[in-house]
Amino acid sequence: MRNGQIRVLGAFDATMIVVGNVVGVGIFTTSGIIAGELAHPYYILGIWIVGGILTLAGALTYSELAAAMPCAGGDYNYLRRTYGLWAGFLLGWIYFFVIMPGSIAALSVALVKHLSFFFPGLQSNLTLEISVAAAVILLLSFINYRGIKRGSNIQNLFTVLVIVSIFLLIILGFSSHSGDISYLNPPLSGDSPLSGLLGPAMIAVIFTYSGWFASCYIAGEIKDAERNLPLSIIGGALIVTALYLALNLVYLYALPVEEMKGVVNVAQKASMALLGPEAGLLVSGVIIVAILGSINAAIATAPRVYWAMARDGIFPEKLAMLHPRYKTPHISILLQALLASAMVFIGRFEQLLSYVVFAMLLSSIACGLSVFVLRIRYPDMRRPYKTPGYPITPLLFIGAYLWIAVQILINRPCEAMVGIAIIATGIPFYLYWKRRGN
Repeated sequence: MRNGQIRVLGAFDATMIVVGNVVGVGIFTTSGIIAGELAHPYYILGIWIVGGILTLAGALTYSELAAAMPCAGGDYNYLRRTYGLWAGFLLGWIYFFVIMPGSIAALSVALVKHLSFFFPGLQSNLTLEISVAAAVILLLSFINYRGIKRGSNIQNLFTVLVIVSIFLLIILGFSSHSGDISYLNPPLSGDSPLSGLLGPAMIAVIFTYSGWFASCYIAGEIKDAERNLPLSIIGGALIVTALYLALNLVYLYALPVEEMKGVVNVAQKASMALLGPEAGLLVSGVIIVAILGSINAAIATAPRVYWAMARDGIFPEKLAMLHPRYKTPHISILLQALLASAMVFIGRFEQLLSYVVFAMLLSSIACGLSVFVLRIRYPDMRRPYKTPGYPITPLLFIGAYLWIAVQILINRPCEAMVGIAIIATGIPFYLYWKRRGN
């Protein structure tokens, strides 16, 4: 037990949270967008391999921090320890008011849109659509309110179903005679220079891989966290990379690149080409379960950040309360559910999320740099796990994310600046709680 939290989750539970948090709707849609940028299967597969390598570099880097600081809050703790309370607070500030409720709201609305394939009445009734999205948030929040183990159990169910379903799609897809292996090996042309791997398509790939550090937030409830946290982060990154590559091979076996270009529902189109019209419903079902897993993972993990901030005296003290029976940060879970539900009804959450993408990248870069700073500042700090390939591995991760941040700053300067302004709104509140704590 640590600060009232009970360590009840094993390595499998933590890994399923990572995989479930990452594998959402992105992998079923992004490849069509990428095909519009890269006109050859080699480059499409190559960009997913590069994305997987960069994700693994990030996982190997974060694992050192997670094993050294195996307590609730994840990157909030790493920034706080490295740069001071102010850095952790500003991250938690945008997590609480924008990133997490906005992401949960966006996922819930996307879920309902896919449910409309099975329940067409949802499409014609906006009030019902919004109400169902909010109901999903409240239901999953209630489950997680009643214990991290309950939330983990349903996460395991969602994630295993998604993994099994993807394997089924892969096996059935390659068993079909409707595809053509020659689609994977057309003549090389000058339309897809290798430099395209570093273009806008890479940004989409990196974001489709994002969320691989989810288990860090619930570190205080993971058994033998010094061992199981690195296992979950690295194992989750490897599982996701394997699934993403296999799915893209299926897409490219089913369709020539020309037919993938700009197709949003590329997984459905590829599955229907291989298995017939009914496969579209199967893919929709898989996407629904994947989105449910992503929503549940966000609901389960993020409140531990707010709880850790309140425990440190820089957020309302009631958020530091644990339920006397369930040992969950129940006030944090309830507030997050209310904020996310409100965003569903009010809308505009997608615009808010676009503003803070730049800030999210900066926080990841800062966490990567933490490995260097902490090794210099605290050489004797206990590190049960050390990043292999140091310093190359963290530099690879930092460099990739820095490049993406620069691209966003150049191409979307207004959004980047608004994101910085949103972070800055937290400064007076940090000063208030800091003064109050003193």
